[in-house]
Amino acid sequence: MSPKHTYTILSMMKDEGHSLVEWVAYHRHIGFDNIVVYTNDCGDGTDAMLMRLEEMGWARHFRNDVPAGKKPQPNALNLGQANPEVTDSAWVLVMDADEFVSVKCGKGRIGDLVARLPGETDAIAMTWRFFGSSGVTEWNPGLVIENYTHGAPDRFRKGWGVKSMFRPKADIKFGIHRPTSRKGKVEKLGDGADILRHWVNGSGRPMPESFNERGWRSTGKSLGYKLVEMNHYAVKSYEAYLLRRVRGNVNNKPDKYNAGYFAIFDRNEIEARNALRHARGVKRKMAEILSDPVMRKLQDEAHAYHARRVEMLRASGEYGAWLEELKRASATPIDKLDEVLFTQHLPKAWQDRIRELQAEGMPDREIALMVARSVGIKKGAAETPDEQRAQAEAEGVEVAQDATPDEIEDAIEQARAARLMAEAGE
Repeated sequence: MSPKHTYTILSMMKDEGHSLVEWVAYHRHIGFDNIVVYTNDCGDGTDAMLMRLEEMGWARHFRNDVPAGKKPQPNALNLGQANPEVTDSAWVLVMDADEFVSVKCGKGRIGDLVARLPGETDAIAMTWRFFGSSGVTEWNPGLVIENYTHGAPDRFRKGWGVKSMFRPKADIKFGIHRPTSRKGKVEKLGDGADILRHWVNGSGRPMPESFNERGWRSTGKSLGYKLVEMNHYAVKSYEAYLLRRVRGNVNNKPDKYNAGYFAIFDRNEIEARNALRHARGVKRKMAEILSDPVMRKLQDEAHAYHARRVEMLRASGEYGAWLEELKRASATPIDKLDEVLFTQHLPKAWQDRIRELQAEGMPDREIALMVARSVGIKKGAAETPDEQRAQAEAEGVEVAQDATPDEIEDAIEQARAARLMAEAGE
């Protein structure tokens, strides 16, 4: 029996009304026939907009009622994987509201991508391409794909996280980056298929077994952008980024959107305009959606909500200092990031001490070198497999009993990168 849907998106949102219509129109334009969104605690009417979009046949909306002590994102994933409106589909892609699928083959449609994949493909890992501010300071409700056209180069290792489009199976567990089996490891599933066996990268080439088992990021060997990439508009304008300081996120993580993360995400080294080829078609679909007076009113109210928050931000006594802080961070060259991000994985006591040194006037570069030497001493001590395993255990990293030294080191590095993204709310 054929599935009800062909290409399904599962997303979770809060207060995304300023760009929701574009996001839905874009992905419907490139061929996704089923868009399912869970929302929680919206103040800008995102939930009402999605309910109206459902009435109009553009998307499906479900409430994400989060139990006390739980986080919205994993709760929505659990709800989604139990929802036939999500799983009754040939393909499922879990993604966020600041991500746009950018198909680079054929006419840029999702069907063009699937037609280029090996027939036995079970999943495709779409590597992020981070997009920066493109020098835009002010918040504005214009099209994301038109406003932000500069991003990170292919070799930007910090941006190699993936989002996965996969064939749903009964015994898998949904994840924000990729699915796993319900037991958290690769194994034969109930129908005799192994969903993780035939996994390809964004160029249609097989992913290594190490990714099948635990990976959520591309590596130098597995990186592929030839057929598809996931545009990640994590920054947008300076003011849009600052607004995150006064807005929650789907992971309940406070105070993440600081200058250090802005220095990582504000990547503008290359021009990347592939998504822009869909602008005309997206605008047509947006016009169709907004021809509905109810939908137009809801979007206007969402824009007004965010405009008010921008004015509150500008009126705050900290606005000028925050903006200047971001501008300094944005000026950090891509090859100098480690010199300003040296505190990201340090214990709080170290971070407090570093702030004291900064207040005393010690240059960041000198502090970075001091930290590098200290961390290097600890890292250099882990020379044997047993010492490596001890280091992994100290950092809370699980490694297989038969893991090689290279695999242990890779697991530690992936865990560090995962913490960085988790702290950023990604």
